[in-house]
Amino acid sequence: MAEHLLDRRGRLWAWTTQDFPPPSPPYLGPGGKEFVPFGIGYVELGGDVKVEARLTESDPTALSTGMEMELVMIPLHIDDHGNEVVTFAFQPVGAQ
Repeated sequence: MAEHLLDRRGRLWAWTTQDFPPPSPPYLGPGGKEFVPFGIGYVELGGDVKVEARLTESDPTALSTGMEMELVMIPLHIDDHGNEVVTFAFQPVGAQ
């Protein structure tokens, strides 16, 4: 095995919207009325690999096959000690 660094940017290959809380565990986010739908997609990085990840955009009309995406860090949940836990996600390039 050898280390292989992946690009931080890639192209959206396929996506869907998670409209209900996933099973817990492993999901640690809010449930019930506090749940906010989120996007999940495959992003192709440099032609090397397709990565399944959360997307910062959940509106399917704002996403399109082949659009450029970039890696960002987003809040996931607050742990038992009050610390914010983050995870990686992809957002459309140019989105804030």
